[in-house]
Amino acid sequence: RGVDVRGARARRARRWAMSRTARGDAPCAGGGSDEDDEDDVGVDEVVDVKRRRTHVDDADDADDVVAGEESDGKIVVRDASRITIGSDAFQVSDAVLVKAPGTAERYVGKICAFKRRGTRVEARLCWYYRPQETRGGRKRFHGVKELFSSDHYDWVDVNTIDAKCNVYPLKDYQKLKAVGEGDFYARFLYRSSRGEFRPEAVPVFCACSEPYNPDRFMVECEECEDWFHPECVGHTQASAASVKRFTCPQCVVVQREKALGLDIKDEHL
Repeated sequence: RGVDVRGARARRARRWAMSRTARGDAPCAGGGSDEDDEDDVGVDEVVDVKRRRTHVDDADDADDVVAGEESDGKIVVRDASRITIGSDAFQVSDAVLVKAPGTAERYVGKICAFKRRGTRVEARLCWYYRPQETRGGRKRFHGVKELFSSDHYDWVDVNTIDAKCNVYPLKDYQKLKAVGEGDFYARFLYRSSRGEFRPEAVPVFCACSEPYNPDRFMVECEECEDWFHPECVGHTQASAASVKRFTCPQCVVVQREKALGLDIKDEHL
C-alpha cells in the first residue's frame, strides 16, 4: 500500500491549487458531510449517479421511528437509532454497502437516521462517491479504495442495505495491517450539486506534483525530504528500494554544483 507520507515531511510538500476543478482536471477533495447544504442538492445536476442509486423521496406524512422494540417481519426496530435486519444490527453513523438496481456493484453510505413510512422502515443515508462517479472522474492519484464524503442525502428502504463496511480517515487506513473488501478511506468532500471539491488545496509530492496515493510505492529523498514515485525519477521500485541513501535528481544536481564550486575554489588557492 506504499509508504506513510505524513507529519513534518508532508508539511514540507507543495500545495496543489484547485482552480481547475471546474474543468474536471483537479484532484477531488473533502472532509465530511455537510447536512446544512442538503437543500442545495439538485437531483438533475448530479452526473449519472442519482438514477442508479435506490432512493425514496421524502414525504410529509413519514413518521419518525419511535423508541421501543417493534418487529416488522425480519426487521426489528430497537429505537430511533438502531435496527436489526435478520441477524445484522445497524445503527446511526454506521457505514453500509447498499444494493443498487440492475448492477452487482454496491454503493456506500453513512446512516444518519431511521424512520417508519407506513409498513416500511427507511434509513436516511449520506452517500459516499467513488472517484469515477464525480464530475472530474478518476485520476491517477486516486486510490483503489478511495471514496469521497458528499452532501448528497437520500431515504432508502432498509432492505436495500446489504452489509456494514468501514470508511476510515486516510491516516487510520494506512495503519491497517491488511485491507479487506469492506475497507475504504475518505479524505475529501465532494459537493455533488455543484461539482465542487473541498479542500481547495492539498499537499502534493514527487516530480509529478500529485497528491499521495497509498496504493503507489514512494521513496523519500534523504536531502530534501520530499517523496517520489520511482518511475517518475528514472527508477523502478526494486532499484529505489535497494539504494541505501536515495537522492532525487534535483538534489543530485545541487550536490554536483556544490562539488564543482568547491573544486573551482580549490584551483584558485
